[in-house]
Amino acid sequence: MKFVVMYRVPVEVMQEWMKNTPPEEMKAQGEKLGKDMGAWVAKHDKAIVDKGLPLGKNTRMSAKGTEAVANDLNYYQVIEAESVEQVVEMFKDNPHIQVIPNSYLDIMAVTHTGM
Repeated sequence: MKFVVMYRVPVEVMQEWMKNTPPEEMKAQGEKLGKDMGAWVAKHDKAIVDKGLPLGKNTRMSAKGTEAVANDLNYYQVIEAESVEQVVEMFKDNPHIQVIPNSYLDIMAVTHTGM
C-alpha cells in the first residue's frame, strides 16, 4: 500500500523563523536539517517509493483567477508500507518533526481511483 506524507510547517512558525533568525544561523540550521534528513532517508530507503521534493511558493488557481498565497506545505514523500501504523512508526524519529517547532506530518493512503 502506498502513502503520501506531507511535511508541514505552520506559516506563522516559518515567518517568525525568517524574521528572527540571522542568515548565517538559517544556513547552519538548514544544513544540519538537510544532513539529518539525508541520514533518515538512507535509514528508510527501502520503504521510500518517491524521495519527494521541497515545495515552494504557492499560486492558487480557481475559476476566478490566480493569487499568490502562503500555505504550510513544506515537502512530500511517497512511502510503501503495510499500514498507516507502520508509516507512523517509521516517522517517529523523522528530523522534520523533531527539529522544527510545531511542524507536523499528514499521512494519507493512496487510493485507486481508476484513472
